[in-house]
Amino acid sequence: MNIDIGSKIKTLRLSKSMTQEQLAKALHVSAQAVSKWESGRGYPEMEKILYICNRYQVSIADLFAE
Repeated sequence: MNIDIGSKIKTLRLSKSMTQEQLAKALHVSAQAVSKWESGRGYPEMEKILYICNRYQVSIADLFAE
C-alpha cells in the first residue's frame, strides 16, 4: 500500500494557485518542507495535515485514500 499524500497536497495547492512558498508560510514551515512532502520524501505533522484538510475542504479520509 503506497498512499501518495504528496501528490494530493500538490494538486490541492495548485487548485488554489498557491506556490510552495505561500503554503509553507501559511503552515509556518519552510518551502523545502513542502517540497519534501510533495515529492514523497517526508510527511507533514498531524497539525499540518488538519490545516491542509480545513484549508482545502477535503476530509482526512480523502487525503489518505488510495
